[in-house]
Amino acid sequence: MTFGEIVVNGLMGAALLGSVYSVYRYDFLNPRDAPGYRNIRDALKYGKPLLSQWKPLDESNRAGYGIFALSLLVFGILIFAGGRLTELIDRF
Repeated sequence: MTFGEIVVNGLMGAALLGSVYSVYRYDFLNPRDAPGYRNIRDALKYGKPLLSQWKPLDESNRAGYGIFALSLLVFGILIFAGGRLTELIDRF
């Protein structure tokens, strides 16, 4: 494992930890509102809407949504550009 791969894997781990931290710290998910088997079956069978477990965006959790989105964006960029970044780091 080269130094570039170690750096890219560390950055990917940090991005995932950032998204987990934002969910834990800013509390914008409500697991009690998660749809159960009966709700999913009714939605598929009869077209009933599912409840959302995401809390609405307001002043108290705006930073949490921002950190969550930024962390997932960085993770996605590293998935697609990680090879090039690894080569760039390994050149030096």
